[in-house]
Amino acid sequence: MPVIDHVPFAANDHDAAVKRFENAGLPTTYGGRHPEQGTEMSMVVLPDGSYLEIIAPAEDADDPGYWPDHLAADAGPCAWCVDSGSVHATCQRAITQDIEVHGPLRGTRDTPAGERAEWDMAYLGPRDDGLLPFTIADRTPREFRVPDSDLYGAPISGISHVVIAVPDLDAASRTLTRLYRFPEPRTGHDDYYGDLAVFPGENVVLAEPARGPLDDRVDAFGAVPATVLLGGDVDGARHSYSLGDATTILDSRVRYVDGFDRELAVVDR
Repeated sequence: MPVIDHVPFAANDHDAAVKRFENAGLPTTYGGRHPEQGTEMSMVVLPDGSYLEIIAPAEDADDPGYWPDHLAADAGPCAWCVDSGSVHATCQRAITQDIEVHGPLRGTRDTPAGERAEWDMAYLGPRDDGLLPFTIADRTPREFRVPDSDLYGAPISGISHVVIAVPDLDAASRTLTRLYRFPEPRTGHDDYYGDLAVFPGENVVLAEPARGPLDDRVDAFGAVPATVLLGGDVDGARHSYSLGDATTILDSRVRYVDGFDRELAVVDR
């Protein structure tokens, strides 16, 4: 499985979303505007170089091109991105597996330093479905797109797992296994997430909710990220960030970040 590069959090108000992260103790860096897409972004850059992207419509822009429905709904995590090394090779592999591909496309962002970050990207699967990641490869130096982290030495290291809420657990498992040759998943159940599939050694967890707010989220958006799990020291992190009480997901200890409705958590490494 390629490495998770970042996870976008869709917001309808950029400044309010930034404040939410910073109130939790997570420092943000303004990243600039996507000129062709009508959006702007900030990011929480983690020590391992992965990041959480806060993306929102730019004030003077027309309809945004990136995840407009998610932005309008202030939906939080709306997609996930992997660095595959070669976008073209990833597209070719997906096509051989009869998976829908949108791309390769060219992305750009004008940074506060006056640089233009450029990258290749492609969406895998239906454009309105968040089960599969979109893939990215930098055209310009990566530091144009992702600055150094302000969190070196912090009790969190990077994105450990993304929990994807799906309408059909078995079908989603087969798709991921076919594309990435995942091992047979370990299954279980959680009162909030519903039925779970965890792939040993991989950083994706699938959840098929049966009821409640997560089921409503799937009804609204289809397959969509539900929770981003940051790897770290669960007990140590509570001294640096605003976290709730410890709980477990399939035997892993987690603390949810306050103010994020279970969209963001720290999990023991």
